[in-house]
Amino acid sequence: MFDHTREVSVTGTVTQWLLRNPHAFLFIDVKTETGEVVNYSIEMSNIPNMITRGFSQTTFKPGDKITAKVHPLKDGRPGGNYVTIVTADGKTYD
Repeated sequence: MFDHTREVSVTGTVTQWLLRNPHAFLFIDVKTETGEVVNYSIEMSNIPNMITRGFSQTTFKPGDKITAKVHPLKDGRPGGNYVTIVTADGKTYD
C-alpha cells in the first residue's frame, strides 16, 4: 500500500485528527505546485504506540500548520504512512 523506498515531505493545514484504533489518521490540506488544494490522508499507528510517542487527543487541531514526512501511497493518491511530523513551533514527532 505504501512505498517504503521513498519519503516525501508535505506542508499543510490540519483539517482533522483522529486518534482511534486500529490506526490514527491525520488529514491535512496541502497546496500543490499548481495551486490546487488537496486533502492528504496520513495513516499512523495504533493508540498505545501513538501515546508512547507523545501524541494525544489534543495534539493537533483544525487550522494547525504542520510538515509531515511520509512514505507515499503506491497508487499516487494524496496520502501516506507517517515517518515524522513537525509542528509550526518546531516540535517533532517521530
